[in-house]
Amino acid sequence: MDKDSILKRFNSLAPNYDNYIVQVNGYSDTIERIVELAKPKKTDIVLDLGTGTGALSFKLSPKVNKVYARDISVKMLQVAKEKALKSNIKNVDFGYGSFSEPNCSEEVDLIVSNLAFHHLYDEEKQEAIKSWYKILKPGGRVVLGDHMWFFDHRKDPERKEKLIREIVQRLGDPKKPLGEQIEELKKRDHPANVYDLKNYFEQAGFKVKRIEEILSPVMGIITAEKPKQ
Repeated sequence: MDKDSILKRFNSLAPNYDNYIVQVNGYSDTIERIVELAKPKKTDIVLDLGTGTGALSFKLSPKVNKVYARDISVKMLQVAKEKALKSNIKNVDFGYGSFSEPNCSEEVDLIVSNLAFHHLYDEEKQEAIKSWYKILKPGGRVVLGDHMWFFDHRKDPERKEKLIREIVQRLGDPKKPLGEQIEELKKRDHPANVYDLKNYFEQAGFKVKRIEEILSPVMGIITAEKPKQ
């Protein structure tokens, strides 16, 4: 992950991020589906990674005991904390933390993330998933919603390029050259093939329970479980 460029982008986006992110196809649907698949319980301790301005944490907070909401962008966390204060939400702990080092003081029942994991390189994804296995209680689960390729992007680079261009044309800055924005996105975002992600979870010891497309073929959800024994 190019941490500096990620931080610069999200710190600048933070004040208007909620208005921006709703334009991303599948964003709201993915949050709703993550909550459904997570099957949250009132006793659950939850870790929300890459929380941003807290949308997923706020959806889960009434249904669980506590949420540790972690992000590397201080500006995004500031916005999230302000929203929690205004809504009198007291069971969400917002703080600095990364995918591999979440800065969480206890084992958790559930790990969730929405539209953030793709910023990591494949090696970083593997290390993060291994760290999740350690922090989860036996029987704990992961529900990951993210950009992921539902086709072999290495064997079909033309299709990948076409999809990237379409995304930039829809969400990009009309004042900036299209080609420049495409190159910026490629440097910043690193979606994995869904089958690679499945392998990463299984190699870490998880049992993958479900894979589904939210927005074909570029966004989906993976649910995985740490065996009870």
